[in-house]
Amino acid sequence: MQNAHLRMGRLEFTTAPSRNSTGIHIKLPMDRAIVESAGDRDPFARCHMFSVVGGDQDVAAVSAAVAESGRFTIEGPDVPRIVVTLGENARAFRSSVAIPGRKHEVRHLVAVSEELSLTQAGASTDAQRTILCDDDTRFILYRLGVRFGLPVLPEWSEWVVAELQRRRALTPLIGLGCRPFLVNGTKALLLKLLSAGLRRGQLTIPEQASAVHWNLLGQFLAVESMTATCVTTE
Repeated sequence: MQNAHLRMGRLEFTTAPSRNSTGIHIKLPMDRAIVESAGDRDPFARCHMFSVVGGDQDVAAVSAAVAESGRFTIEGPDVPRIVVTLGENARAFRSSVAIPGRKHEVRHLVAVSEELSLTQAGASTDAQRTILCDDDTRFILYRLGVRFGLPVLPEWSEWVVAELQRRRALTPLIGLGCRPFLVNGTKALLLKLLSAGLRRGQLTIPEQASAVHWNLLGQFLAVESMTATCVTTE
Protein backbone atom coordinates (compact mmCIF):
# COMPACT_ATOMS: atom_id res chain seq x y z
CA MET A 1 0.00 0.00 0.00
CA GLN A 2 3.05 2.29 0.24
CA ASN A 3 2.74 5.20 -2.24
CA ALA A 4 -0.57 3.76 -3.47
CA HIS A 5 -1.76 7.27 -4.31
CA LEU A 6 0.90 7.47 -7.02
CA ARG A 7 -0.77 4.57 -8.83
CA MET A 8 -4.25 6.07 -8.64
CA GLY A 9 -6.01 7.68 -11.55
CA ARG A 10 -8.85 10.16 -11.63
CA LEU A 11 -12.40 10.17 -12.96
CA GLU A 12 -14.26 13.38 -13.73
CA PHE A 13 -17.96 13.88 -14.34
CA THR A 14 -19.26 17.25 -15.49
CA THR A 15 -22.68 18.61 -16.44
CA ALA A 16 -23.36 22.02 -17.93
CA PRO A 17 -25.17 24.70 -15.90
CA SER A 18 -28.90 25.12 -16.58
CA ARG A 19 -31.66 27.49 -15.50
CA ASN A 20 -32.32 25.48 -12.36
CA SER A 21 -28.83 24.13 -11.68
CA THR A 22 -25.27 25.34 -11.41
CA GLY A 23 -24.04 22.14 -13.03
CA ILE A 24 -21.90 19.34 -11.61
CA HIS A 25 -18.14 18.92 -11.58
CA ILE A 26 -17.00 15.81 -9.70
CA LYS A 27 -13.47 14.43 -9.40
CA LEU A 28 -12.97 11.02 -7.80
CA PRO A 29 -9.86 8.87 -7.21
CA MET A 30 -9.86 5.80 -9.45
CA ASP A 31 -7.89 2.61 -8.81
CA ARG A 32 -9.06 0.36 -11.68
CA ALA A 33 -10.17 0.93 -15.26
CA ILE A 34 -10.51 -1.02 -18.50
CA VAL A 35 -10.88 1.05 -21.67
CA GLU A 36 -11.22 0.13 -25.33
CA SER A 37 -10.04 2.81 -27.76
CA ALA A 38 -12.70 4.39 -29.94
CA GLY A 39 -13.17 2.90 -33.39
CA ASP A 40 -13.52 4.87 -36.61
CA ARG A 41 -17.29 5.18 -36.13
CA ASP A 42 -17.29 5.63 -32.35
CA PRO A 43 -17.44 9.17 -30.96
CA PHE A 44 -16.03 8.10 -27.58
CA ALA A 45 -13.86 5.36 -26.18
CA ARG A 46 -15.73 2.51 -24.52
CA CYS A 47 -15.03 2.00 -20.83
CA HIS A 48 -15.72 -1.56 -19.72
CA MET A 49 -15.00 -1.04 -16.03
CA PHE A 50 -13.93 1.55 -13.50
CA SER A 51 -13.59 1.57 -9.72
CA VAL A 52 -13.76 4.84 -7.74
CA VAL A 53 -14.09 6.00 -4.14
CA GLY A 54 -15.52 9.19 -2.71
CA GLY A 55 -18.25 10.86 -0.70
CA ASP A 56 -21.84 9.69 -0.67
CA GLN A 57 -23.26 12.44 -2.89
CA ASP A 58 -20.49 12.29 -5.48
CA VAL A 59 -20.64 8.51 -5.77
CA ALA A 60 -24.44 8.64 -6.03
CA ALA A 61 -24.17 11.17 -8.87
CA VAL A 62 -21.66 9.01 -10.75
CA SER A 63 -23.89 5.96 -10.26
CA ALA A 64 -26.85 7.85 -11.73
CA ALA A 65 -24.71 8.97 -14.68
CA VAL A 66 -23.71 5.35 -15.36
CA ALA A 67 -27.39 4.37 -15.52
CA GLU A 68 -28.03 7.20 -17.99
CA SER A 69 -25.11 6.28 -20.29
CA GLY A 70 -23.23 9.39 -19.23
CA ARG A 71 -19.77 10.45 -20.35
CA PHE A 72 -16.73 10.61 -18.08
CA THR A 73 -13.17 11.84 -18.41
CA ILE A 74 -10.48 9.56 -17.00
CA GLU A 75 -6.72 9.70 -16.72
CA GLY A 76 -3.94 8.11 -14.70
CA PRO A 77 -0.44 6.61 -14.82
CA ASP A 78 0.09 5.32 -18.38
CA VAL A 79 -3.54 6.27 -19.18
CA PRO A 80 -3.93 9.41 -21.29
CA ARG A 81 -6.75 11.84 -20.58
CA ILE A 82 -9.69 10.43 -22.51
CA VAL A 83 -13.49 10.79 -22.67
CA VAL A 84 -15.29 7.48 -22.20
CA THR A 85 -18.75 6.00 -21.83
CA LEU A 86 -19.90 2.63 -20.53
CA GLY A 87 -22.77 2.58 -23.00
CA GLU A 88 -26.30 1.36 -22.46
CA ASN A 89 -27.31 -1.19 -19.82
CA ALA A 90 -24.15 -0.64 -17.78
CA ARG A 91 -24.29 -1.73 -14.15
CA ALA A 92 -23.03 0.02 -11.03
CA PHE A 93 -22.34 -1.62 -7.65
CA ARG A 94 -21.96 0.51 -4.51
CA SER A 95 -20.60 -0.34 -1.09
CA SER A 96 -19.00 1.33 1.93
CA VAL A 97 -15.40 1.02 3.10
CA ALA A 98 -14.41 1.67 6.73
CA ILE A 99 -11.00 3.32 7.05
CA PRO A 100 -9.17 3.29 10.39
CA GLY A 101 -8.90 6.79 11.82
CA ARG A 102 -11.81 8.19 9.80
CA LYS A 103 -15.17 8.90 11.41
CA HIS A 104 -17.20 8.35 8.26
CA GLU A 105 -17.03 5.47 5.81
CA VAL A 106 -15.90 6.02 2.22
CA ARG A 107 -18.25 5.08 -0.59
CA HIS A 108 -16.94 2.68 -3.23
CA LEU A 109 -18.42 2.22 -6.70
CA VAL A 110 -17.58 -0.31 -9.40
CA ALA A 111 -19.20 0.20 -12.80
CA VAL A 112 -19.12 -2.39 -15.60
CA SER A 113 -20.33 -2.30 -19.18
CA GLU A 114 -23.00 -4.69 -20.38
CA GLU A 115 -20.43 -6.54 -22.49
CA LEU A 116 -18.17 -7.17 -19.51
CA SER A 117 -21.07 -8.26 -17.31
CA LEU A 118 -21.99 -10.90 -19.89
CA THR A 119 -18.66 -12.70 -19.53
CA GLN A 120 -20.03 -14.59 -16.52
CA ALA A 121 -20.65 -18.32 -16.84
CA GLY A 122 -23.43 -19.22 -19.24
CA ALA A 123 -24.18 -15.64 -20.32
CA SER A 124 -24.13 -14.83 -24.04
CA THR A 125 -22.40 -18.07 -25.06
CA ASP A 126 -22.70 -17.05 -28.73
CA ALA A 127 -20.54 -13.96 -28.15
CA GLN A 128 -17.63 -13.17 -30.46
CA ARG A 129 -15.73 -10.94 -27.99
CA THR A 130 -14.60 -11.46 -24.40
CA ILE A 131 -13.17 -8.72 -22.19
CA LEU A 132 -10.60 -9.97 -19.65
CA CYS A 133 -8.90 -8.03 -16.85
CA ASP A 134 -5.56 -9.86 -16.86
CA ASP A 135 -3.09 -11.17 -19.45
CA ASP A 136 -1.91 -14.21 -17.48
CA THR A 137 -2.24 -17.23 -19.79
CA ARG A 138 -3.94 -19.40 -17.16
CA PHE A 139 -6.40 -16.64 -16.35
CA ILE A 140 -7.26 -16.20 -20.03
CA LEU A 141 -7.97 -19.90 -20.61
CA TYR A 142 -9.80 -20.29 -17.30
CA ARG A 143 -12.17 -17.40 -17.98
CA LEU A 144 -12.85 -18.57 -21.54
CA GLY A 145 -13.50 -22.07 -20.23
CA VAL A 146 -15.94 -20.79 -17.61
CA ARG A 147 -17.77 -18.50 -20.03
CA PHE A 148 -18.26 -21.03 -22.81
CA GLY A 149 -18.42 -24.18 -20.69
CA LEU A 150 -15.30 -25.69 -22.25
CA PRO A 151 -13.40 -28.70 -20.84
CA VAL A 152 -9.97 -27.10 -20.40
CA LEU A 153 -6.92 -27.82 -18.24
CA PRO A 154 -4.29 -25.43 -16.82
CA GLU A 155 -1.51 -27.25 -18.72
CA TRP A 156 -3.11 -26.21 -22.00
CA SER A 157 -2.91 -22.47 -21.26
CA GLU A 158 0.40 -21.62 -22.96
CA TRP A 159 -0.44 -23.48 -26.16
CA VAL A 160 -4.00 -22.17 -26.49
CA VAL A 161 -3.00 -18.56 -25.84
CA ALA A 162 -0.09 -18.86 -28.29
CA GLU A 163 -2.55 -20.09 -30.93
CA LEU A 164 -4.88 -17.17 -30.22
CA GLN A 165 -1.94 -14.78 -30.59
CA ARG A 166 -0.91 -16.44 -33.86
CA ARG A 167 -4.44 -15.88 -35.16
CA ARG A 168 -4.30 -12.25 -33.94
CA ALA A 169 -7.30 -12.89 -31.71
CA LEU A 170 -5.82 -11.09 -28.69
CA THR A 171 -5.86 -7.30 -28.45
CA PRO A 172 -4.43 -5.39 -25.45
CA LEU A 173 -6.72 -2.75 -23.96
CA ILE A 174 -5.96 0.38 -21.92
CA GLY A 175 -5.76 -0.55 -18.26
CA LEU A 176 -5.30 1.13 -14.90
CA GLY A 177 -4.35 -1.25 -12.10
CA CYS A 178 -4.69 -4.24 -14.42
CA ARG A 179 -3.53 -5.64 -17.77
CA PRO A 180 -6.75 -6.12 -19.78
CA PHE A 181 -7.19 -7.96 -23.06
CA LEU A 182 -9.90 -8.38 -25.66
CA VAL A 183 -10.29 -11.91 -27.02
CA ASN A 184 -11.88 -12.04 -30.48
CA GLY A 185 -13.11 -15.60 -30.65
CA THR A 186 -16.29 -17.64 -30.53
CA LYS A 187 -16.97 -20.88 -28.71
CA ALA A 188 -16.76 -22.67 -32.07
CA LEU A 189 -13.26 -21.27 -32.69
CA LEU A 190 -12.01 -22.36 -29.27
CA LEU A 191 -13.46 -25.85 -29.72
CA LYS A 192 -11.69 -26.05 -33.08
CA LEU A 193 -8.37 -25.08 -31.46
CA LEU A 194 -8.77 -27.66 -28.69
CA SER A 195 -9.74 -30.37 -31.14
CA ALA A 196 -6.71 -29.61 -33.35
CA GLY A 197 -4.37 -29.61 -30.37
CA LEU A 198 -5.65 -32.98 -29.15
CA ARG A 199 -5.42 -34.59 -32.59
CA ARG A 200 -1.83 -33.41 -33.02
CA GLY A 201 -0.82 -34.54 -29.56
CA GLN A 202 0.06 -31.00 -28.47
CA LEU A 203 -2.67 -31.22 -25.83
CA THR A 204 -3.10 -34.32 -23.70
CA ILE A 205 -5.83 -35.58 -21.36
CA PRO A 206 -4.97 -37.45 -18.15
CA GLU A 207 -6.20 -41.02 -17.97
CA GLN A 208 -8.34 -40.29 -14.92
CA ALA A 209 -10.43 -37.13 -14.51
CA SER A 210 -9.99 -35.29 -11.21
CA ALA A 211 -10.47 -31.89 -9.60
CA VAL A 212 -8.40 -29.20 -11.29
CA HIS A 213 -6.93 -26.37 -9.22
CA TRP A 214 -6.05 -23.34 -11.29
CA ASN A 215 -4.51 -21.25 -8.48
CA LEU A 216 -4.99 -17.94 -10.26
CA LEU A 217 -3.08 -14.98 -8.86
CA GLY A 218 -3.63 -12.02 -11.14
CA GLN A 219 -3.91 -8.27 -10.72
CA PHE A 220 -7.09 -8.68 -8.68
CA LEU A 221 -5.45 -11.29 -6.39
CA ALA A 222 -8.33 -13.70 -6.86
CA VAL A 223 -7.60 -17.36 -6.18
CA GLU A 224 -10.01 -19.64 -7.96
CA SER A 225 -10.39 -23.35 -8.53
CA MET A 226 -12.72 -25.43 -10.59
CA THR A 227 -13.58 -29.05 -11.10
CA ALA A 228 -13.25 -30.20 -14.69
CA THR A 229 -14.23 -33.42 -16.35
CA CYS A 230 -11.99 -34.13 -19.30
CA VAL A 231 -13.94 -34.74 -22.48
CA THR A 232 -12.47 -35.16 -25.95
CA THR A 233 -13.75 -32.49 -28.32
CA GLU A 234 -14.88 -33.44 -31.77
